[in-house]
Amino acid sequence: MCPFCGGSVEYAGINSSYIFPQINTAQMYICRKCGYQGSLIIEVDTPDEVNTMKEALKKHNEGNKTPTFRYPDKWIWFYRLMLIFIIASIIIGIISSL
Repeated sequence: MCPFCGGSVEYAGINSSYIFPQINTAQMYICRKCGYQGSLIIEVDTPDEVNTMKEALKKHNEGNKTPTFRYPDKWIWFYRLMLIFIIASIIIGIISSL
């Protein structure tokens, strides 16, 4: 269960610690309802617990925004430029093979 909206979460895998060794990597989950991504989830056993937790979350999270992943603004230009280079290299490869 998502700790922000109470929606169902889906297992998204394990972060690779060899890519970012300074960051504590753990299992990642994604909420289908609000888009939350993180390793913290709420585990419940019965439908009654689900309803109780959803009511408590609704009262607690009024006005709070769900944290979502976003590239830093100063890096967006870099990713756009890389996308342009990748598309250009694919097009040049197709044209040169003709």
